[in-house]
Amino acid sequence: MKLLKKTSRTYLIVSASAFIVAGLIIYFVLSFILEEEMNENLRSDIKSIVRTIDKDKTIPHYFPFVEVKKVQGHSPGPYRVIDTLIFDKKEKEQIPFRQISSVKSIQGETYLIIVRDALLEKSDLLMIIGVAIGLVFVLLNITLYLINRKLSLEIWKPFYNTLDKLRKFSPDDSSFNLTDNSEIDEFAEMKNTLEGLTSKVISDYQSLKRFSEDASHEIQTPLAVIQSRLEALVQHPDITKDQADLIKSAYTSVQRISKLTQTLLLLTKIANDQFPEKVRVNMSELLQEKITLFEDHIKSKSLTVNKQVAEGFMLETNFFLAESLVMNLIGNAVKHSSKDGTITISLNENHLEISNTGSPLSVPPEKLFERFFKADKSTGSHGLGLAIVKEICKLNKWEVTYQYVNDQHKFIVQF
Repeated sequence: MKLLKKTSRTYLIVSASAFIVAGLIIYFVLSFILEEEMNENLRSDIKSIVRTIDKDKTIPHYFPFVEVKKVQGHSPGPYRVIDTLIFDKKEKEQIPFRQISSVKSIQGETYLIIVRDALLEKSDLLMIIGVAIGLVFVLLNITLYLINRKLSLEIWKPFYNTLDKLRKFSPDDSSFNLTDNSEIDEFAEMKNTLEGLTSKVISDYQSLKRFSEDASHEIQTPLAVIQSRLEALVQHPDITKDQADLIKSAYTSVQRISKLTQTLLLLTKIANDQFPEKVRVNMSELLQEKITLFEDHIKSKSLTVNKQVAEGFMLETNFFLAESLVMNLIGNAVKHSSKDGTITISLNENHLEISNTGSPLSVPPEKLFERFFKADKSTGSHGLGLAIVKEICKLNKWEVTYQYVNDQHKFIVQF
């Protein structure tokens, strides 16, 4: 939920509650004031009627508003206030009235004077107040919302500009900066903090990148020298069998270190998104091509390969990463498949699935994608193949999962 929507909703709830409370207070106060005013006017009317009778000797009678009756055996008393209903023949309904009566003695005669005034029904008064407050509430909220929206868009503009730039941030861009300034102290402080953080990230990334490249280069050079020297030693005419075995072992270790260095460098480059170039890769052809590379291994283990590959399926990604993904998954299936087993490769617009027959895992499945983890310690693998697969999927926003179903190890990449 956006901040503007959140604050507007909170304001709406608070203001609605405040208006309801205010409406009730206004209703009770207004009812009290109107009743007191009406009572005062009716008492004043009685006094006026008394003066009229005393002066003009006439008895006014305007039903239902004024009734004057001569009475016997009553002594003058205080005002009596009641609410009553009187049937209106014209309206054909009971009309509420406020009635004040009093017995007055005028020139030796006793009169019962009754005055009335029509009451505004409480439901009508409540409706009038409710409609008035409702209109004010709606107009006020619409006005405040429009003003708040306009101000918010203007005030938050530097924030959204900064957010857009951060979305495009890349540690490879050493010229990255947040140029938008804001008069709001909090936004200015956020900008300064982010500039410091991004500068630090760029600096650390460049340092790590240089270190990785330099380390790889510096390691590969002496390894190549060692490898060439070992090759020369193997060809020496005076070498013994034991010496040849030792040289062969050392040569294998050098090759292993060289491959490990290259693989770790690849993982670092993938994690740092150093493969930005994307093309439309024909995954169907790529799969067929890589399966062909493993034909010797497949024949040596008497494996059966079942293919359910959609023809001409194109995927937009980096070609080198797509190639690495396919190579590692197929290589993993061939390496860990049981002899005379089956490898199944399925490809469609939603996923790539590569499975192989084999015994159940003796370790938790989530460990398969960890670096240097090997389910089978007897293999010469570095345990980085599936870690590379995971990093490639993470970079492309794909999802890779593992399942063991019907004696088959399944690796599924959801595009």
